[in-house]
Amino acid sequence: MMDRKEKKLTIRYALTMMAIIGFFTGIFYLVSKQVTSKDLLVFDQHIISFVQSFISVDITRWVLRLTDLASVAFLIYAVLFVSVLLLWKKKYALMVFMITANGLGALLNKTLKWYFKRERPDILPVILEKGYSFPSGHSMGSLLFYGSLAYLLVHILQGTWAKILSFLGLILLILLIGTSRIYLGVHYPTDVVGGYSIGIAFLVLCILAFRYYEERNNK
Repeated sequence: MMDRKEKKLTIRYALTMMAIIGFFTGIFYLVSKQVTSKDLLVFDQHIISFVQSFISVDITRWVLRLTDLASVAFLIYAVLFVSVLLLWKKKYALMVFMITANGLGALLNKTLKWYFKRERPDILPVILEKGYSFPSGHSMGSLLFYGSLAYLLVHILQGTWAKILSFLGLILLILLIGTSRIYLGVHYPTDVVGGYSIGIAFLVLCILAFRYYEERNNK
């Protein structure tokens, strides 16, 4: 049985996580309500023009490599690879967490794209992409995979600096992948914001469910 202090900390943690879920779900809702707004489209176009002002052959070469780190094929293999490692290490609950967060997250993204049916920008597409635009699949997918990977590393690594550096490095990678989608002209900035916001909300929900499972099994 947990003592009163431990129980209070658990409740505080749960409430904090629920507040984060509510906050980022609210951001997604506000952005989604404005995706057809002309004012928001003008804002998107200004950001796209600024980011694409840096276009060059050399930068594009690196951006294409970067954006591939959140492609569907890459993420499927990456999730499977990490899951096999967790299975090998007998981290069964973390393996289920990794598969669930990314698998159900991908399904959620597809459902939202189908619901909103926002067409992709046609200002200056560097590459061509099929499918709907909102929310960005690469942005949401990178946040779910690299975010869940960051959580795993923080959960597994021992050194404080190792945890901090791995977390910050993966956050930077997520932000760069989102920016790459704007640079390549295949997403509006609000697509990226939408992907990040709903991705954070869903990932935190998965973390909360995982922590609840841990608490139940450690009693």
